[in-house]
Amino acid sequence: MVLEAQLQQAVLLKKVVDATKDLCKDVNFDCSEKGLQVQSMDSSHVALVSLLLRESAFSDFKCDRPTSLGMNVDSLGKILKMCGQNDSLKLRWQNDADLVSFQCESGEDDRIADFDLKLMQIESEHMEVPEQHYKVVAKLPSAEFQKICRDLKEFGETMQLKATKEGITFSVQGDMGSGNVMLKPREAEKPEDKVSVTVHEPVTATFALRYLVNFAKAAPLCGTVELGLGPDAPLLVKYHLENADNGHLQFYLAPKIDE
Repeated sequence: MVLEAQLQQAVLLKKVVDATKDLCKDVNFDCSEKGLQVQSMDSSHVALVSLLLRESAFSDFKCDRPTSLGMNVDSLGKILKMCGQNDSLKLRWQNDADLVSFQCESGEDDRIADFDLKLMQIESEHMEVPEQHYKVVAKLPSAEFQKICRDLKEFGETMQLKATKEGITFSVQGDMGSGNVMLKPREAEKPEDKVSVTVHEPVTATFALRYLVNFAKAAPLCGTVELGLGPDAPLLVKYHLENADNGHLQFYLAPKIDE
């Protein structure tokens, strides 16, 4: 076996796949002793998806040598649908096999679902995501971010994000009018309820809303989402995989430049 990995909670990978399947069709899972990584552009090359599922997120992880496994994201989603809420998942791949095997086991071990997925050869250029130093970093409840994106999508196609010391404003202008939602920094008992905005300099940028709605689908992964903004820089939308130790799912979106 070159790769053998067990996730105690298959649902973690399921949430990742659900959040990315509308953006990416086929992706390479780069496996190494550090864990699993995916970097993939969406078909229109406007958004980049970057996943790091750390070795420590697995209850058992063995990868003898770095390898790349190409999979269809939709097919992967169908396999993960077979896993129940508390099922564990085993991934196995043998040297040069053209199949990767998945095994979902229910908590009581009384139901085991197996599936062998055909691997694909996927041409993909590895993109180095430059270390960005964002002028603005906002942390807010992921459910709230999802609601704002979904609500505003009804009114227009682009959203303006404006961040100042006072807070972060999401604005949309459409045929029927314009609307804003402003979130002010707030403290809360639970870390996932608080809003914090760190502003080194105010930033205003505009993005296509349909991508943001897609990114917001990752809300079930983590109670908090982190947004990184810079002038003329891609927007970063980052979710921890339940917690920071497991890794993260990051989306980057190129800003819309006014013609």
